[in-house]
Amino acid sequence: MAVSSDLKKRSITGFFLIAVTFLIIWLGRVFLPFLLIIFISFANNEYLRFWHRKDIYPHTLAVLLPAYAVPLLIYYEVPLLLPFSIFFFFVCLVSVMRFPGARYKPNFLAECAAAIFGIIYLSLLPSSLILLRKIGFTIAIMPLILTWLYDTFAYLVGTAIGKHPLSKKVSPKKSWEGTLIALPILLPCTYLLSKLWVPSFNCLDIVLVTLGIGVMGTIGDLFESGMKREVNLKDASKIFPGHGGFLDRMDSLIFNIPFFYLYLILQQ
Repeated sequence: MAVSSDLKKRSITGFFLIAVTFLIIWLGRVFLPFLLIIFISFANNEYLRFWHRKDIYPHTLAVLLPAYAVPLLIYYEVPLLLPFSIFFFFVCLVSVMRFPGARYKPNFLAECAAAIFGIIYLSLLPSSLILLRKIGFTIAIMPLILTWLYDTFAYLVGTAIGKHPLSKKVSPKKSWEGTLIALPILLPCTYLLSKLWVPSFNCLDIVLVTLGIGVMGTIGDLFESGMKREVNLKDASKIFPGHGGFLDRMDSLIFNIPFFYLYLILQQ
């Protein structure tokens, strides 16, 4: 009964999020960078919360200002080398100005590393969705659909027959059974979407994309779970019923979106 209630809550929330996301991706233009900026704003609060629980306080602006700029730079096709050099200088400058930190502990190195990693994790990786949208709407939503299908299959299989934890200390509810069985279930879905939207994919491409979505998505999930376990949190936040926070919802996609884009580029 509890599982059924949880699944219903997850389904309603997931449907709403998917509908809004697809609408904005379909609209494209500057709406997509705006969507990413909204994600970055909320996800940044969750990300900094992890560090704060370890008594490490990266400067909020050192993460947010460069993170906001990245999707706009990618959208307007500005080369990133010079901006990233400026971002690096900005993070260093802000960190030096507030040395040794907001709580007057010697966490200078940790604060700098947290800010730089936050820009990459919260902004640069998910902003590759803009590059996919420039190729086409269906190309942009394909890794999202495959990721959500894989997560759903893994969840259902794991709930039904999962007995062996994939990583007991990091994510005890994620099972080997769900993780592995979800891959062959996802394969025909990848095949169908590929035939409709990426006819250049051959059988090997379909298998590799399926494996990549499963493996990279699982790593992304475990990575975010590892951050939560490090600071004794079950969810990054409670903003989405049944799904936790923005990072909980996007953890797999943060890895899968750039994976799919890079695969497309290398496949051409």
